[in-house]
Amino acid sequence: MSLTAFSLFSFASSAQAYESPVQGLLKFSKEKIVKVKEVTIENPIVAEQAQKKQEQYKSINQKSNNIELGVPEPVSDPAEMEKAVEFASNVTGVRKNFIMGLLVVESNLGRNPGECTYQEVEEGAKISYQNGQLGARAWNTFNERRETIKDIAKSLNYDYEKLNVSCNPGAAYAGTGGAMGIPQFMPDTWMEYKDRISAIVGKDNPDPWNKKDAAVAVALKLSDVYGVTSHSRLAERNAAKLYLSGSTSSYYDWYANKILYWAENYRSLIG
Repeated sequence: MSLTAFSLFSFASSAQAYESPVQGLLKFSKEKIVKVKEVTIENPIVAEQAQKKQEQYKSINQKSNNIELGVPEPVSDPAEMEKAVEFASNVTGVRKNFIMGLLVVESNLGRNPGECTYQEVEEGAKISYQNGQLGARAWNTFNERRETIKDIAKSLNYDYEKLNVSCNPGAAYAGTGGAMGIPQFMPDTWMEYKDRISAIVGKDNPDPWNKKDAAVAVALKLSDVYGVTSHSRLAERNAAKLYLSGSTSSYYDWYANKILYWAENYRSLIG
């Protein structure tokens, strides 16, 4: 092969391998376009509003998680309890002194709404059930009441485990403790009267540790006994025994006698 032919062949081969600057730039641009992620341009005002909402939700959740369940305060001024009872008497027709006498016996006018925790009551009730002093029906009722008082406490933001309720009665009469609040209602009894209490006090979730709610609860329960709103002393005696035991048996006369005594003498406790 001649030198001229070799030179032309070499030039042709080099020309095929050569890439012009323009072609290189186009190739580089295509690669950049493929590799770059798609960018979404947001409205800055909308983005700011969304961020504020997220911060608000976060704040609300933090506050919800930090809510501490409390326990209700006992009544400190029995004169305030008397005002609540006067209101309850006016709306139900039950004699004011009769309501006051009952509240003296049940909770010392709201100053002593119980001295045991529900766990202590449960432990005692379980022992009574195991040794035969408490029947199966009463034990089952107690377990149902335990779940009810948990729901009541939760709805009122109270710590169920720290609530004080009535202690077990021992040999005084058959049954268990666990009565709640100023009126010393069992949890299921409170739920039975809840809607009627609400209608009078004007709130959806009445509280057995609230003076006004409690006074109305007592008055309503007593008013359900025939003759009480007519201020019959015999009817009041029967209502007192029914309040404790669900019976008008003479076995519970001691309880009725205490209530009727304090109905006439409660003022000595107010000062």
